[in-house]
Order: sequence, then C-alpha cells, then structure tokens
Amino acid sequence: MPKHRRLTRDEPETEGRAGPTLAVGVGFALLPRARAHDMIGPMPVTVLLIDDDPSFRELARRTLAGTRMAVVGEADTAAAGARAARALRPEVVLVDVGLPDSDGIALAHELSALPWRPRVVLTSVDPDAASPDDVERSGAHGFVPKHDLPGRGLELLQDAS
Repeated sequence: MPKHRRLTRDEPETEGRAGPTLAVGVGFALLPRARAHDMIGPMPVTVLLIDDDPSFRELARRTLAGTRMAVVGEADTAAAGARAARALRPEVVLVDVGLPDSDGIALAHELSALPWRPRVVLTSVDPDAASPDDVERSGAHGFVPKHDLPGRGLELLQDAS
C-alpha cells in the first residue's frame, strides 16, 4: 500500500495520463471552525427526564421539542434514572422531587457528582417541595414547579445547558 505524503511546492512534476501532475497522496481540507458550525448548526443539548408521571414527561418532551434541547431518555424511578444517566450521559437532567422509590433531592446530589457533571433541575407539583437550601445542598442548578415548566422552567433548563 503506498504511503501518503504531504504536498510541497518543491515536489517534481510527473507525467500522468492527462499531462503533468504533482506526485501526491489523496487528501482533503477541513473547513474553518466558524464556517463548519454555520453549515451544520449547533448540536442539541441532551436531556434526561426522571418523573413518575407519564403525562408530565409527555408535556416536558413536547415543551422541549421546540428548543435546542433533545430528550434522549426517560425514567419513572430514581433507580432507573440513575442507570439511564450513566448509560446516556445527558447534559441536563430534569428530576421530580417526589419519586416513588427515593427522594429526588438525593438523586440530584448523586447525579450532580457524576464525572461529566450534568446540570440537574428539580421539579415538583408542590412549589414548596425543595427549598433553596435543598437545591444548593443537592448540587442542582435550580428548582421549578411543574406548572412553570413552559415558562420559567424552560428558561432554567436552557440556562442549565
């Protein structure tokens, strides 16, 4: 197999079928970063939803569909959420405070400590379910009542990304 080499201006021309050519290997040029980014656009931010209410997960999925965020997974318990987070490595995780098998605040603490440091946002139907101290101790980025997801919650999730 022939070795590829870099083209230099000092290379001698060789006679090819279509006339004189430079003796070089095959190569390609990369686009400048700014131009490539403009062509393909930003990658969506990955989000994992952890909530035991399927209706809320559907609402959250629909709310996020019109943003630069993509739901990559869902879980209905803390245990399933922890497994999904490790498997999917999401950038943002929306966690219900009241999960059936564990406290969502404790799960937020566990998720916030993962090596890639996902941004965790807590949520609940009870607007008082997590105090500012709970949020800070858990390592979560913030707390949003479920009824505020389409407004302030969406802003908080986008800010977390």
